[in-house]
Amino acid sequence: MKLSRLVPLGNVLWVLVLLGVLLGSLYIQFFIGEEPCRLCTWQRMTMFFIMAVLLINLRFGQSTLNYGLIILFALFGSTVSIRQILSYIMPGNPGFGPTVFGMHTYTWALLVFACSILASAIILIIGIGERENEIKIKPIFIKGLFGIAMATTLTFSVATLNQCGLDVCPAATEYFEVSPDAIKSLEDECCPDPKKK
Repeated sequence: MKLSRLVPLGNVLWVLVLLGVLLGSLYIQFFIGEEPCRLCTWQRMTMFFIMAVLLINLRFGQSTLNYGLIILFALFGSTVSIRQILSYIMPGNPGFGPTVFGMHTYTWALLVFACSILASAIILIIGIGERENEIKIKPIFIKGLFGIAMATTLTFSVATLNQCGLDVCPAATEYFEVSPDAIKSLEDECCPDPKKK
C-alpha cells in the first residue's frame, strides 16, 4: 500500500491535534484566567490558518500548494514563538503564563509549528496520490471537524475582540509592572559583577 493513500487520515489527525491545542489555549484563557498576549494571539491565528488549509485539503483534495502554504504559515508561527521564548530566556526569569507538562505554551507552540513543517515536508517527499486512490474520510466527519473548527475560530475571534477591541492587543510585558530594582536583582542573580567580589 502506498503511503500517499494515508495522507487524508494524517490530515484528520493533524486537525485534531491543532483543535486540541487551540481548545486548550481557550481553556487556559477562560477557566484559568490567563489572557493571551499579542504574540500568543499571532501564534493562535497561525494555527487557525494551518487548520483551514488542512480542512481545504480534506474537502477538495490534496495539493502541493497547500502544503507549501502550511510550511510558510508554520515558519511565521515558529518565528513568533522563538521571539517569545527569547524574551524570557534570562536565568531566573519564570517566563510568561502557565506551564503545561513543564513547558510554557509558547514553547509548545514552537513544537507544533516544527512538527507542521516536518509533516508537510514528509508529505511532499512521499508525494500526493490520486484522489480516487486515497483513503476515504466520511463527509459527515469532515463536516463535524469543520463545525468544531468554525466554533473555535468564532470563540477565539469574539474573545480577542473583547480583550483588545479594535486596537492592537497588549504585549506580554504590558500585563505586569517590572521595576528597575527587579531587573537589577535578576541581573545580579544571573550574572554577578566580578568587581563587587
